[in-house]
Amino acid sequence: MHKEIMLPSKRNNVFRIVEDEGTHILKKFENRENYIKEKEVLGVLKKAGVNVPSIIKAEDDHLYLEDLGEVTFLDWYEEEEKNNSLDLSMVYRLCAWLKDFYSAVFDFYKKQFILYDVNFKNFIIHDNKIYGIDFEQVKPGHIYEDAGKLSAFGLTYDPPMTGWKNNFRNIFIEILAEKLNVEKERIIEEELKELKAMEKRRSYIYKGGE
Repeated sequence: MHKEIMLPSKRNNVFRIVEDEGTHILKKFENRENYIKEKEVLGVLKKAGVNVPSIIKAEDDHLYLEDLGEVTFLDWYEEEEKNNSLDLSMVYRLCAWLKDFYSAVFDFYKKQFILYDVNFKNFIIHDNKIYGIDFEQVKPGHIYEDAGKLSAFGLTYDPPMTGWKNNFRNIFIEILAEKLNVEKERIIEEELKELKAMEKRRSYIYKGGE
């Protein structure tokens, strides 16, 4: 048996390959530089013990990756809101993963790199652990940039700006600031910058938060 299931991706062609012996992810890169970057960063993170999918094979601008399943941090987030609950242990796991990521890339590149293209869909929950995926946009930057973007995306997933989401946002920023050792004010500044950019392409206007 061989079956290819296309998965959503903005920049590449990504498939879940189903075969008799199991499944894996095939990522076909449209840009060779992105392929090289993702392959390199995955190697750096795996060597440092950060939770990322293993590379099964790499050839012809294609990566064959370990399949960690389909449950993303966004799925968890939406389920928590649906149930009007908030298990902070998963938030702390996400922050721990981020801290490990920033440490690993700093040690390798000798300056701070960030995810840059960061949102809740880029984290997989597998065996109750957080794994990061999609590293082709990793670049030099400040940690608070990623933190602010994550907070902004959290607020704006459909339906946006609910009471539950605003409460999560306030708690999330406090935890991010503490665990990543960044100034809360810088996170909020970056969050506002991202929200203003979103206003240009979405139908609501951000009114600010506590």
